Amino acid sequence: MQKTAIALGFAGILLAASSSTVPAAFMVPPAKSVITGLNNDLTDVRWRRCWLDRWGRRRCQWCWRDRWGRVRCS
Repeated sequence: MQKTAIALGFAGILLAASSSTVPAAFMVPPAKSVITGLNNDLTDVRWRRCWLDRWGRRRCQWCWRDRWGRVRCS
C-alpha cells in the first residue's frame, strides 16, 4: 500500500513538472494582406440562444447584431 502511494505521488509530481515546461504556441502577427482583406463578413459575431421547451426538448437559434445594434435571431 505504501509503495502504491509513493508511486502515485511520484507520478503526480512528474505530471505537474512536465506540463508546466511545455511552451505555448508563438503568437505571430498576421500578414498585411490578411489585415487589409478584412470586411464585415469576416468580423460578424454570432451566438446560439438555447432554451428548453415545455416538453424538455432543447431548442436553439442563431443570433447576431445587425448594423444598428439590434439583436436578430433566426
